[in-house]
Amino acid sequence: MDHSIPDVPVTVTILVVSVAVLFSVWVPVILYFAAIRHGCSTGESLRLAGVLAAVFVVWFGLSVSFTQVEAFHDAPSRPPWLVYFFFALIVIGPIAVARSSSLSELLADRRTLAELLITQTARWLGCVFLVLKVGGQLPGFFAYPAAFGDIAVGITACVAVIALIWSTSISIPIAWSALGLLDFVGAAGTGFLASQAVAVVHTHPPTSVFTQWPMVLFPAYMVPFSIILHITTIRVLLANRRKSRQS
Repeated sequence: MDHSIPDVPVTVTILVVSVAVLFSVWVPVILYFAAIRHGCSTGESLRLAGVLAAVFVVWFGLSVSFTQVEAFHDAPSRPPWLVYFFFALIVIGPIAVARSSSLSELLADRRTLAELLITQTARWLGCVFLVLKVGGQLPGFFAYPAAFGDIAVGITACVAVIALIWSTSISIPIAWSALGLLDFVGAAGTGFLASQAVAVVHTHPPTSVFTQWPMVLFPAYMVPFSIILHITTIRVLLANRRKSRQS
């Protein structure tokens, strides 16, 4: 039987949308200034920032549009399209970033990487899962580990940022990125397993709220963005270490 989803509080909607918009604006701006620092012209830097902004706008728009037409609708008789969309993003995203020579060159700069990781301090947003648990929109099976995991990663993001700027060691940012990925394994795993479409774990309520606006921005937008950033951080830092050993 299809589970009805209570409305998400307005304050939660404002918080979630605000953080998603911040991600969309922050990344192009940071990479614009990174390109300027690396000697690119203003025009070249603007073109790079414009392309990135367009990617985020389209990505954000698809997340919203699919929700509005109920493409992600969670029900026992429907395929888990949100799960497929999520995994497509976390596979395609890191590959696309790695294959872009201009992005790879900019991200090799630890300062640029640190500035991008500042976005992960916003993982405190996971506290809204606890609000929705109290409101009956989320099960404790998902809400407690996901909320406290996100809060822990958001707080320790500052440590990773400081390590990238003030230290030459890669151990701390790589360990932190691994922690962030582990948090998402638990959050995405419990979230998808407790959905009505997958229904491996039966909870009351299920996690169907993540197929609705604005909570869809977590699995369809912000979480894949963060996973791509974690994977890219690990890849770039390991590549930098290999280059320094060879030189």
